[in-house]
Amino acid sequence: MGITWVLLAAVLFGVGSVAQAAVLAGSGTSWSAMLRHPAFVAGTAAEGLGALAHVMALQTVSMAVAQCAVSGSLAVTAVAARWWFGSRLGVRGVVAVGALSASLVVLASVAGQSGTATDTAVLEVGLVVTAAVVGLAGLAGAVARRPALVAVCSGLGFAACSTAVKLVDLSHPLSVLTSAPALAAAVTGALGCLWWTVALRLGTVTTVTAVVVVAEVVPPSLLGPLLGDEVSSAFYLVAPLVLAVAALACVVLARGGAEAPVVEAPERAVAAL
Repeated sequence: MGITWVLLAAVLFGVGSVAQAAVLAGSGTSWSAMLRHPAFVAGTAAEGLGALAHVMALQTVSMAVAQCAVSGSLAVTAVAARWWFGSRLGVRGVVAVGALSASLVVLASVAGQSGTATDTAVLEVGLVVTAAVVGLAGLAGAVARRPALVAVCSGLGFAACSTAVKLVDLSHPLSVLTSAPALAAAVTGALGCLWWTVALRLGTVTTVTAVVVVAEVVPPSLLGPLLGDEVSSAFYLVAPLVLAVAALACVVLARGGAEAPVVEAPERAVAAL
């Protein structure tokens, strides 16, 4: 059942990203008009449902496997973007997306079974520090109009949110609402969504998604053993290689592996909704 939640999250994340990007691609779109647009609302709803599916996956599979939902969404985003407004990856882009997705799947394949995470003061402090860094660095990137930096902050926000969710004890539903991990998940998740929207306004959907994917997937996957997940003996050998391949793929995409979308197409698609 855990894999089903992972696949569902991947589809919802990917489709939701492109629906939001279709609205943001139109020039002159104000924030108020964007937030009211049916396509943006639908995309946000899909992202929210994807987040719920991701939470369900975290309860039954290891952190690394659950994070593959995010890497799978990159392929969905690339295909949906091609269908929606005719954006093209190019040969280098296709290779980069393929290498990125494959490397993250390999990381999941060497992960072990899901374990029970123990909430500690060190982890809580780490989440608070991460939230502060993500907020300040994301603001700096937005002011400087640096889509890559904003996308990294979005991914780290989502990564911290996933880590916090792993620490939440769902056996006590009422206490969950006031627990430190739940509050950290809410704050970091909100920051991830904010910087995700800003990054989409500044960059192309496939490139932004690729950067977010790496920042969101790799840190929680490496932290899996500290959160109670079992790992295979090959994990510590494979993880650095995966990180290197993922970083290289993002560099390729950021340097032109993904071509900019055709602006007229998304405007027509959005106007039709």
